[in-house]
Amino acid sequence: MTASQQTLPADRVATLGYCPDCYATGAVTLVMPGARRCNAHLVDQRLLVETTRTGQTRLVAPAGARRRPVHPTGLQTPCVACAAAGVDRQGLPRDGEGSDPLCIPCWRGRADRQGAADRHRLVAELRERLDVDEPAGCAACGEPDPVPSCWLCGYSWLAQARADHEHAQALEAAAVATRFALLAETTEAQQRVDALTAWIERITETLAAFHAGDSWGRPVWLLADLLARDAAARTSRRGRRSALGMVCAVLAVDSDRRSGRRAMPGRAATAALAGCGDSTRPVTDAWRRAEALGWCVRVEQGRRLSYAERCATGRSQARAVFDITPVHRGDSAAQAAHIPAALDILADLLEHARTLLADAQAHVDALAARAGGWADYRERVRRQQMRQAVTAARDHARDQATNFRTPHMVSQAMSVYSSLSRGLLISPPIAPTPSVDSRRSRRKNGASRSSTRTGADFGCARPSPVRRPRPAQRHGAAPRPRRARPEWSAWAYDLARAVQGRWAWLRSVPLPRVAATLGAALGRDWTAEALDAWVRRARSRPLLVEPRDPVAYLRSVLEDALTGPDAPPHPAARHTRHQRVLAAMQAAVQRERRDQARAAEVERDQAAARPGRRSPAAEAALAAIRAGTPGHLRRADRAVLLDASLVGGGECAWPDVAQPGGGLPAATRRP
Repeated sequence: MTASQQTLPADRVATLGYCPDCYATGAVTLVMPGARRCNAHLVDQRLLVETTRTGQTRLVAPAGARRRPVHPTGLQTPCVACAAAGVDRQGLPRDGEGSDPLCIPCWRGRADRQGAADRHRLVAELRERLDVDEPAGCAACGEPDPVPSCWLCGYSWLAQARADHEHAQALEAAAVATRFALLAETTEAQQRVDALTAWIERITETLAAFHAGDSWGRPVWLLADLLARDAAARTSRRGRRSALGMVCAVLAVDSDRRSGRRAMPGRAATAALAGCGDSTRPVTDAWRRAEALGWCVRVEQGRRLSYAERCATGRSQARAVFDITPVHRGDSAAQAAHIPAALDILADLLEHARTLLADAQAHVDALAARAGGWADYRERVRRQQMRQAVTAARDHARDQATNFRTPHMVSQAMSVYSSLSRGLLISPPIAPTPSVDSRRSRRKNGASRSSTRTGADFGCARPSPVRRPRPAQRHGAAPRPRRARPEWSAWAYDLARAVQGRWAWLRSVPLPRVAATLGAALGRDWTAEALDAWVRRARSRPLLVEPRDPVAYLRSVLEDALTGPDAPPHPAARHTRHQRVLAAMQAAVQRERRDQARAAEVERDQAAARPGRRSPAAEAALAAIRAGTPGHLRRADRAVLLDASLVGGGECAWPDVAQPGGGLPAATRRP
């Protein structure tokens, strides 16, 4: 069919077996059997229901079917433009019969475009007839540039004023942004100064505590233990000096001063404090070397924080956490030999920290000068005093490393020089101080205690506090026996790990505490699944999600579960102790009842033995005794009987009655 041919009516197209709707769009499609439309233009009367991903239910039609119903009356002609775009929309022939049927949006858009084209065409024809060119400048004065005196182009001063105002606002915004950036940089620099100041104070306190013999000086011994382990593991002395000592010194000082745990200085911060520059590779290598030597254990691995954790902590990375091996697990002799090297490393670390602090303070002063401020006199004096204190502590540490001597058992008179080398003004006593309760003379036992004047300047060698007196030194050369490991140490740690994985409220508790609690209450045959099942069966109340004290709550849960009337599925130490206590209590109750019954029986016997008058046999025996006994003996027996009655609680004790075959008394026998 060509374009020059006449368009057939819809009824004629349907009679021929083709879809009139598709014919109106220029397509040829056969109708469905028994219908007057193709499959795409038939209305499916079935209502299909579908559910979207969000849970919303809606009615849908099969793919390719029309979305609107076919009415029995009216003009049912699809829009030509919408049908070409695949949109099912009804239209009308706007320009009379035989024109393209269009919907209202398509017809209005075509009309608007046609009107705009007609207006442009009329304007062009008018300009051609009048022979008028479009002015290049102002329509009133004809000047190409704005003139203030012209009424039409005189608005240029407003545009210039607006441009000047916008430029001033941009300059002010830039100045505010610069000011805020300077304040942020100054705050960050001041925070670095505060952090370095705290770090220097921590190193200084560590050195002072070591010189005074306090427990806070343990980082020096930890570092000496590392150096001893590294020296024992080395096979050659060749090679340049590594950063192991400086990096592990930062780790030791940052850890807990009493236990050596929870050291988390950070990789970048450690590189800066140890003098490694911007490279973190030496820090990583030193950490790996320390772990290989068994000096420390990594308990938490560093990782990148999630979005919620970054918002809560303000950091993007989680630092690695190390637990340093206690000092008593190493070789004490090797540690004492490396104490001078450890002091030298700490002195170098303190010197490098002082250099970093000086640079940070200079940076803060430069930022303050840029902001129009300055450092006051008090701040300068405080800085000078701190520099002098740091220098004195560094020099004292190096002198101590040079003159250090290991402690040895000598008399008080011979330990003066070694005490001076250790920084002590008064030598410590070798033998324990005698007790005050012994009431001995001070002249016989030695000199009295030193003066406690508050104005005395002891320098780094401060006296030990009274609340934590130093223990008495041992005279024997034999080492102190190590404490025996408990029998539950072989199985309680595995059980504790499994229980922490099952009960989330125990994950924040250190593993040794959980293992000790479980090992003291349970047995070797217990598992995490059996413990959880037995606790939920023996206790009527459910477990808490977040108890305030997890260890105490675990102890109370085990107490409730193992002290009930039912026996647990596996042997438990706490249940065994409970059964023993119950048996002891039951035995005590039975013993008390037996004693009460025996006392009642004795009381009944005593009441039966005290009749109102004597029997005739008793009277005859008493008369015979009295007849054969002298008067003074009878009086003595009477006194003895009276004394016995007083001792016996006021009750008269009857004399022994002569038994048959015993013979007469000695006083009544005749030759």
